[in-house]
Amino acid sequence: MTQNWDLLIQGAKVFDGSGALPRIQDVAVRDGKIAARGDDLPANAASEVVDGSQQWLVPGMLDIHTHLDLEVDVEPALPEVVRHGTTTVLVGNCSLGTSFGTQQSGEQEPIVDCFTRVENIPKTVLRKVAEKITWDNTGDYMDHFDNMPLGPNIAAFVPHSMLRVEVMGLEGSVSRKPTEAELCKMEEMLEAAMLQGYMGLSTDGLPFHYLSNDPNTDKRIPTQFASFKELRRLLKIVRKYDRVWQTTPIIENRLMALFYFTLTSGRLFGKPLKTSALSAMEMTVAPKTAKLFLNVAKLLNTRLFKGKLHFQALGTNFRVWSDGIVSPLFEEMKSTAQLIAKEYEDREGRMALLNNPEWVALYRKEWMHGRTGGDFASWKTRKGFPDSLVIRDGSLLIFDGAPVAEWDGESMADVMARVQRHHGGDSEAARSDAEREAFDRFPKMLGDDADFMLHMMRTYDKSFRFYADIGNKGQ
Repeated sequence: MTQNWDLLIQGAKVFDGSGALPRIQDVAVRDGKIAARGDDLPANAASEVVDGSQQWLVPGMLDIHTHLDLEVDVEPALPEVVRHGTTTVLVGNCSLGTSFGTQQSGEQEPIVDCFTRVENIPKTVLRKVAEKITWDNTGDYMDHFDNMPLGPNIAAFVPHSMLRVEVMGLEGSVSRKPTEAELCKMEEMLEAAMLQGYMGLSTDGLPFHYLSNDPNTDKRIPTQFASFKELRRLLKIVRKYDRVWQTTPIIENRLMALFYFTLTSGRLFGKPLKTSALSAMEMTVAPKTAKLFLNVAKLLNTRLFKGKLHFQALGTNFRVWSDGIVSPLFEEMKSTAQLIAKEYEDREGRMALLNNPEWVALYRKEWMHGRTGGDFASWKTRKGFPDSLVIRDGSLLIFDGAPVAEWDGESMADVMARVQRHHGGDSEAARSDAEREAFDRFPKMLGDDADFMLHMMRTYDKSFRFYADIGNKGQ
């Protein structure tokens, strides 16, 4: 038989993406597309034959939420991505990206300043990414992929924070409203990007996404300074081209989040806007939030509002590791955000805060907020709608890189209980000389997990690692 196929995969368990049960089949490929499926397809019709027995054959997976725009120019093959079966990735999420180039101006480094705390990446690493950038506009950014040995396919959103920086400058984007001329310029640049093939526009509303440049370390990333009017105007262009608005909700103000989500409505704004929001998962400290947002989507997608709001879903636990307090987990608290705002190597600056009585008082107030049991904040926490998403329960913070080897795999609550037993005279509480020495360094009056964490930060700074499952715990 004349060869008709480039590749024949024999006897694989085929998942065809339809939702149907898998079945053992042969699959033939020609010119990069499936040419035939069936039982016992002729091997002599293919240039190459692969034994797929005991293997799964699945459609390439689309990863709709990544920040691989930071990695793709350093390692275009993205081997860890394709190793897991992903064949297309979306970049430019959460209003951040590199599609406008480095955008450097004087001492301002927008890529470094925006990504450092949001993604918890050291500035030295981000500057290596910036060194690879040779473009300064959205068109050249798209074009530069043509000459790269990419592993997966790449699709990109226009990142709203970087669009504001491009038009207003970094300082202006977080300190004032745009002028009418600047709004028109943003519209013009966004429309050009839609014609260049961008997926749409990404924005962000999470309360723990801060800048890392002086004097703006107490300010959030530029997209969060945009008004409803600004977003409405920009999203009108996204609507026009039937593209996608990718966003994260304003979780600290649920009524405001609902108001902004109405931008998906075709009834209110002329045409439904495809909206992809992060994320539908059961938050560990706010388990009812996911259901609330899904009900919002259900409401806005009715014939009354004619919306197209869909929440991205995570099918497993969302586990985040922290080196000391340096972690996006703790950006939501003003006190710990001040620590994280210090340069990564500025131990002296962190120690000054950790030993400042005013800072300690603020830290303790925030750490215990909603946990005392006798106030309205605690009542809301019990009902599943806490004021803060910061995990502060020591039983949920698990050592994984502890200063004492025996602590790894244990919760902070477990270790704290043994510290208290040790100081209470239990000679068997410490299991080794190293643990006994560490216990002796804790204050004798260790009252609660706020004291425990304060001691850990003062004693070890970033030299202790732990994780917390902030969503879908136990899945």
